Parts: sequence; C-alpha cells; structure tokens
Amino acid sequence: MPSAGRRTHYWLTFAVLAVAVSSYSLMQSLTVPVLSEIETQMDTDQTTVTWVLTAYLLSASVFTPVMGRLGDAYGKQRLLVISLGALAIGSLVAALAPSIEVLIFARVIQGAGGGVLPLAFGVIRDEFPVAKVGGAVSIISSLLAVGFGAGIVLAGPITSTLGYHWLFWLPFIVTAVAAVVSIIVVPESPVRTPGRIAVLPVVLLSSWLVALLLGLSQAPKWGWGSPGTIGAPGGRRDRSHSLDLRRLRVDVPLIDMKMMRLPGVWTTNLVALLVGTGMYASFGFIPQFNQTPSSNG
Repeated sequence: MPSAGRRTHYWLTFAVLAVAVSSYSLMQSLTVPVLSEIETQMDTDQTTVTWVLTAYLLSASVFTPVMGRLGDAYGKQRLLVISLGALAIGSLVAALAPSIEVLIFARVIQGAGGGVLPLAFGVIRDEFPVAKVGGAVSIISSLLAVGFGAGIVLAGPITSTLGYHWLFWLPFIVTAVAAVVSIIVVPESPVRTPGRIAVLPVVLLSSWLVALLLGLSQAPKWGWGSPGTIGAPGGRRDRSHSLDLRRLRVDVPLIDMKMMRLPGVWTTNLVALLVGTGMYASFGFIPQFNQTPSSNG
C-alpha cells in the first residue's frame, strides 16, 4: 500500500496527470481542421497529408499498451516523464518540420505519448486514497472526449491568429513544463509487476496496423482491385492470428485476449470502433470538402 505521506499532495499529482492526458487528447484533433492548409503549405496531396492524423493514431495504438506495460515493470512516474518527453520532442520537431515527411515522422514520435493514459490510471490507482480513485479515473477519462472536442474548436483561432505551426509550439511548451513538474510532483509508485516485455507481439501489432491502414489509404491510388489492395487482407489476417496466439501464450501479455471475450468488454470495444470510424472519417474529410473552392466544381 502507498504510504500516507505519498497521498498528502495527490491533487498536485492529479493536476499534472490531467494536463498530460489533455495534451495527448488535444494532439489527436488539433491538426484535423488544418489538414487542407498543411497540404497546400507543404505541397502534397490529400492521401499523404491524412497521414499527419493517421501516423499519430497508429503510433499511439502501439505505444499505449507498451508504455503501460513498461510502467508496471519499471515505474509509472519514470515512464510518464518519458511519455511527456516524447510528446514535447515530437511537437518541437513538428513545429520545425520543413517537409511533410518530417511532419509525419514527428507525429509518430508524438504517438509515444499515448502511454500517458494507462500510466495516469496506474498512478491514480497506486497513489490516491481509495475513496478518490473512482472520481479521479472518471475525470481523467472524460478529459479524452473534452480534449478531442476542444482541439477541433481551438485549431481555427490558433491557426488564424498565429499560424498552424503554433498548433505544435503550444503543446511543446505545455508538455515540456508538465514533464519537468511531473519529476518533482508525481511520486514514483512502489507497485511493480515484473516480467519480460514480449517483443514479437509488439512487432506483430504494429505491422498489422500498418498493413491495414496502408492498404486502406493507398487503395484509391493503387486501385481497389489491385493485387496490393486485395492481397493485403490475407497478410493482415495472418498477422492478427499470430498476434492473438502470442498474446495467449506469453506470461504477461500486452493485451489480455481472454478479457476481450467478456461481453461487456468486446461490445464496448465494438461500439468504440464504430463511433471512432465515423468520427475520424468525418473529421478527416468533411473540413477539407467544405474548404474546397467552388471553382473546383
């Protein structure tokens, strides 16, 4: 059990965790309304510029379970600082990016910040008074939705006033400060779950997601009937099957597939998948459609 002394300043810890999760959530949506401007400024096409959003989500999908597992094994505070550092460094690189390739790479670095979510839950569970855990987790969870919605709204005024580069400069400043403060304020949890990190499931997860998204994003260019587009599902299915087997065999899996069989879990994930597909499809393309000049027909 955490010592009583550790809990005397848990609201300061909560403030740092709230800033960390809000920053991560904001970075999901801040770039959505300005994809068309980035496309023009960096002289690229719609398919390529969409990877500014996709690369972040893809990286976060891989790093979220990885950073959470590393936090359980080596210390949640330590990995929280690293996650915030990744968000800050990625934001700095994105703000200075001279090309679309560098910007996409920066978004991959930012995606490592996805670890702030499971790490925040872990810190709350280990450090907060039992009576406060439920409320703190609920607020942190709600910040995901609040931050995502706020990013859509804030992107316009920030871009109009300061330019789209400040969509990265501001998060860089905030997350860099949060990383420094977390070193001072957030206590290192004594709770550890030792175990080796299984590398193969990480590789399989990332390759499966890349194959899935690459096939979908390039299909309009390759053709929906091209060998690359048609052949990709088979490769993705093989990777997915191998990933499931590896998860079931390792002692400490990144994702507990047995838990995923529970009706309350898989139905929630299915609803989240459908809602997320609709949201990101509309956020990714409707703003660009609405900003298309009428002269283009």
